[in-house]
Amino acid sequence: MLLTRIAECLQRIRVADGYLTDAGLTVTREPAPVIGEAEAAFIAVVWDKQDRAVDPARSNTSRLTTVQVLAKVPATLANAQAKLDALTTDIEEAMADQAFRYPVGFQFPQYQSAQPLAPQQVGQAWIGVAITYTSHIPIRRRAA
Repeated sequence: MLLTRIAECLQRIRVADGYLTDAGLTVTREPAPVIGEAEAAFIAVVWDKQDRAVDPARSNTSRLTTVQVLAKVPATLANAQAKLDALTTDIEEAMADQAFRYPVGFQFPQYQSAQPLAPQQVGQAWIGVAITYTSHIPIRRRAA
């Protein structure tokens, strides 16, 4: 459910809606996007890891879940840094003020870090970013 809600936030990223990129046109929750081969902009929301809750009051009821938002947009050597900044700005803006999308018991995702992603092969015309968010989510238990 956490990944779905994050994806809903990010699907709003469209130039027509006032954003700087159209990265929200393709949002997936698949864990292994082919980032080096895809031509169009896209965003992938993937589960990274879980840890014991940081807050002692949540340690028996929640898990600290780390999510990666992997995104890329077309770019050239002349505009790659500007495109990277626009993409990062769009993601942060799309995630802001969206707490209403998350069900009771789910902590609104907290920004942790971002790092640029660049093509590994010369001639690929894109730039990307990996942004890490964390959220405490409820531990699901089967009914007895």
